[in-house]
Amino acid sequence: MESEVTFQHAPLVERVAETFGQAYFVYDLTTNRFKYLNRAFSHLFGLSEEIALADAAQLLGYLHEDDRPFLYDQYAKLLTEKEQEGIEFRIQIPHQQEKWICLCCQLYESKEGALVTGFAEDISQRKEYQANILKFNSKKNSTLEILSHDLAAPFNNIEGMIELLETELKNSESVVLNLVHYIKENAKKGSDMIRDFIDNEFLESSEIVLHKERVDICERAQIMIDNYNEMSGGLISKNFVLEMPQEPVFMYLDVMKFMQAFNNLISNAIKFTHDQGTIKVTIEDQVSKVLFTVADNGIGIPENLQPALFDKFTSSRREGIKGEKSIGLGMSIIQKIVELHQGRVWFESQEGQGATFYMEVPKE
Repeated sequence: MESEVTFQHAPLVERVAETFGQAYFVYDLTTNRFKYLNRAFSHLFGLSEEIALADAAQLLGYLHEDDRPFLYDQYAKLLTEKEQEGIEFRIQIPHQQEKWICLCCQLYESKEGALVTGFAEDISQRKEYQANILKFNSKKNSTLEILSHDLAAPFNNIEGMIELLETELKNSESVVLNLVHYIKENAKKGSDMIRDFIDNEFLESSEIVLHKERVDICERAQIMIDNYNEMSGGLISKNFVLEMPQEPVFMYLDVMKFMQAFNNLISNAIKFTHDQGTIKVTIEDQVSKVLFTVADNGIGIPENLQPALFDKFTSSRREGIKGEKSIGLGMSIIQKIVELHQGRVWFESQEGQGATFYMEVPKE
């Protein structure tokens, strides 16, 4: 009955649909033909209305090869769930640039048959904009983390040398001692400000609301590791290794939050790994889930600190090799972000033999 009411005034609906920029359509599953599509649909997919109405199968040839299994899976879900929203995929139209499409559709069933109605829109510019934001955000995160670790060492050295000066100048004039105390206080303030800034950046990115989108996680990980490799041997003396599938691995993630958690795991590995040490990042596609691994050959985690490692304001917090401070929130926020994605995080470690952290996250 619902479908009969919905399509009873089809001419009026069609006139309204023509006034919007979105591509509207009605597809008959019984005849495998479009019953209706507006001008925006023809423009979006590069087909005339006559050709699209006569041969809908031509559209299948435009689907990006890597996205076809995903779309077949979404179609199967539509048949059971009757509604699908925010389906993002790519099309490749001859002599045109690749496009990202966002599709929303519903299934209507009646005695006469079954119809799929919905709309699609070109989100290519939005995807490009988001990719650039993520690229520069990843660059910012890795740069800030590297600078915080690298600058911690000279600040700590300054504080240590000042303590020696204080010992030597015990009997000196009070003016000199006051200057030494002033230098010491400012060195400590500078070190604290750097770490506080990094901590606040991470805390602000961990708000509870998720905004998921379909992303190639391998592409994002490559950008992140490339940023670190650009600075290895310079600001930071570590070896970074990335192992992942050659084919894209698509997931539905709040990519800003998830990559911040991913980046923070690497940051912790840097903090507890000596110079010239190795940090290995692995991405493993497990069909319905993806396993992320960050392994280092650093100083490891003492056994007595391991049980409370993921606690908020944990007692397991400790300074890094170069004196980097911790407020004890990093691991709890990583766990929170992973769990919001319906995943889990855990680790394995022996003191003096490095640590390996795992994040297992569903693709959807």
